[in-house]
Amino acid sequence: MKKNNFASKNYILLPVFRTNITEQDSPNVARFLTMLSNSVEHSSTVSLASRNMHQKSSDDIPVVVLDSIEKQGAKLIRINADELANFRFSYPGLRIIEEKFYEPAVCSPKKILIQVEQAETKTAVTVTIKDPEGKGISNATVVLFTDFTASKGASGITNAQGTISLNLDKSIAERIYIYADHSYWGYFKKDVQLDATLDIQLVPIKLDFKDSLRYFYDTANLPKLTQKVRVGIIDTGVGPHRDLKVTDGKNLVRGEKETDYQDNGEGHGTHVGGIIGAYGALNGVAAGVEIMSYRVFPKGSGASNFDIMKAINQAITDQCDLINMSLGESQADEGITSYIKEAYNAGIVCFAANGNDNRSPVSFPANDSLSIAVSAMGRLNTFPPDSVESGSVQEPYGTDKANFIADFSNIGPETDLTAPGVGIISTYPNNLYAVMDGTSMACPAATGMAARILAGNPDLLNLPRNQTRADEMVKYLSINIKALGFGNLYEGKGMLQPPAATK
Repeated sequence: MKKNNFASKNYILLPVFRTNITEQDSPNVARFLTMLSNSVEHSSTVSLASRNMHQKSSDDIPVVVLDSIEKQGAKLIRINADELANFRFSYPGLRIIEEKFYEPAVCSPKKILIQVEQAETKTAVTVTIKDPEGKGISNATVVLFTDFTASKGASGITNAQGTISLNLDKSIAERIYIYADHSYWGYFKKDVQLDATLDIQLVPIKLDFKDSLRYFYDTANLPKLTQKVRVGIIDTGVGPHRDLKVTDGKNLVRGEKETDYQDNGEGHGTHVGGIIGAYGALNGVAAGVEIMSYRVFPKGSGASNFDIMKAINQAITDQCDLINMSLGESQADEGITSYIKEAYNAGIVCFAANGNDNRSPVSFPANDSLSIAVSAMGRLNTFPPDSVESGSVQEPYGTDKANFIADFSNIGPETDLTAPGVGIISTYPNNLYAVMDGTSMACPAATGMAARILAGNPDLLNLPRNQTRADEMVKYLSINIKALGFGNLYEGKGMLQPPAATK
């Protein structure tokens, strides 16, 4: 058969039942995986004999071994897709899973899908983004929609003076969104009459402002944890930041330095880490918790399912108590599912973000039955009136009508908890602070409160690291949950409460 030389793809090999195998389980598969492990270091091509009716050397299957998790565990390989059937028949006893990529579950800036053409221009507007002192804010994302439903309009990034010139096909902007990377709240306005110039002032972040996280969890006055609880954060990396102490970690991105587990520069993991365990000028929900940073996102790219599997395996090795995964994808992944199961069997509970696809079904891995799936809620008057967050208010409202489930939050019967995820102030690399929205922020709020609750039960944490330990942790968390009146599709069982609040 003629082979398509351009059809090589990356696949993951996994043993049938678990994530690794022994000689006792299947000596042939164990020896085969060990042989592949020995080829990882050089990423050289291995010629594997095929089993055909008339055997000849030209039938060998060329495979490049890219990465490995334990000698007799998962392998990441590159193989011509045309050879997959041949490989399955020649080397049975392995699951073959295509490599795919995951995105952080943070609300990204709105995007213009249809850019206004030069010939359509009716209005040219110079937008200037300023701070309260009138100084221009550079690198702010400016998005002007003339037709929001069609995603039509113009967008760009402000220059060093805080300005950008845009051409539009109408004199009215249906919606304006302004996003700053850090230090300021974003801006949102509907139906704005446009002139030749448009000046917009952003509101600076103040650390004593009571956002929705601090409304529900008074982090400034919660005592610092003294009982050891270790949380693994699988993300873009954590830090550096003066309010964050990272115990240890590992960079699992293939080709990158393992010891470089600080933030990749995008800030997402540092923001997540601050929600969980910041302590200093701004406190997280579980100040004093041990943070383990597992970086799986290369800058500007998605995280490989194989790298996420490696990160969960590392968290098991490092004896984490909880794992936070503020990431997701629509389709389930057999490989990650296997490692979530391994974590649970090692007494570790995984928390995962529901996803931000505007009330779509719960994404994976949150929809895995062994994950704790977290939706995002918000509260009126916990963000400035013209902030981006004001556009996230949507029914249903809770028993307290100031509470709402964010319009972006995914929902469904897999939802286990809800937590604050609208307008959350937290740490950003290099001692800065930022506001972010998303189930990415709700998930660490729940993880952090879970760590705080579990810290109050050292006997439970000292149980042998097996499924029973994970079972008991989930049951103990259950008695610290309060329903907010949204209904199970939106909030699951409700929101975790500080231990004193349930007494």
